[in-house]
Amino acid sequence: FTWLVYVERTWRPFAISNQHKLEQRLGENGTFVDIEDNLFPGVKRVRVFPKANYLSYLGVKYRLCTVMHPPRF
Repeated sequence: FTWLVYVERTWRPFAISNQHKLEQRLGENGTFVDIEDNLFPGVKRVRVFPKANYLSYLGVKYRLCTVMHPPRF
């Protein structure tokens, strides 16, 4: 899966290290994970709610989606 966030009218992927954090938290049935990503410059971290498909940044909710990749042969 690839996690994307809708920012500035565009779907953008999180950094690879954050992709793994989101997958791990979702697998653990966790509620949220705090991450640092270059999509949100000047902010120490944003809170992501992978199960609810949104993140919170400066009091604004941003939509998330996941893209499933086809298996490699």
